[in-house]
Amino acid sequence: MELLTLPRLRNKELQTVGEDSVRICGEIVDVKPAIDKVTITLNTFKEGMQKDLISAGTKKELDYKRDNLVSGLITNIKAESLFPHPEAIQETLLALLTITKKYTGIGRLPYNEETAAIDNMMDELSKLNLEDPALAGITRWFQPISDSNNAFKAAGSEYIEGTARLADTSPASAIAPELSEDLENLYTLMFAHAKIGTNPAIVTAYKELEVLIKSIN
Repeated sequence: MELLTLPRLRNKELQTVGEDSVRICGEIVDVKPAIDKVTITLNTFKEGMQKDLISAGTKKELDYKRDNLVSGLITNIKAESLFPHPEAIQETLLALLTITKKYTGIGRLPYNEETAAIDNMMDELSKLNLEDPALAGITRWFQPISDSNNAFKAAGSEYIEGTARLADTSPASAIAPELSEDLENLYTLMFAHAKIGTNPAIVTAYKELEVLIKSIN
C-alpha cells in the first residue's frame, strides 16, 4: 500500500476521478471533513466545466451547416443557368444569379453579419416568382437554409444566456489545482487511516482508490 498521488489529468478525467473518489469515500465518517471539502470544490469545478462547454463549438457546427447549404444553393442556381431552359425561366435564373452574386463570400463574414446577410438574401429570393416546377430544384434549398440560420440564432441566444448565467463562475482550469490538492489531501488522510488498519471499510475503500488511480495512468 502506497500513498496515492494524482497524475496529470485532463479536466474531464479530473471530474471523473473526483466523482468516483467521493462515491468511494462518501460513507466513511473518519474522513468526512476532507470529503466535504472535495465535494464543495468538485461542485465549483463542475460549474466551471459547464462554463467551458458553453462555447462556440455548437455555433461553429451550425455555421458550417448553413455555409454548405448556401453554397449548395448558389452552385445549383449556377448549374441551372447553364441548362437550355425557356426564356422566361432563364430570366428568372438571371435574377437569382444577380441576387446571390451580391452575397459572394457570405461564409467568410463574421457570424452576426452572416446571419443578417442570409436573412436578407432569402428575403430577396422569396420575392421572385419561383412557382415554375423547373425551379423546384432551387427552391427546395430555401427552407433548409432558413432553418439552419434560425438554428444558429437560437444557439447564439443560448450562448449569451448561458455565459451571462455563469459570468461569475471561474473556468474549470482555474479550479483544477485546488480540486487536485483537495483530492490528494483526502488520499493522504485515507492512507494514514488505512495503514493503521483499524477500520476495514477504509482499507477496502483505499484499495478501490488505488484501482481508480491506476486505471487512469
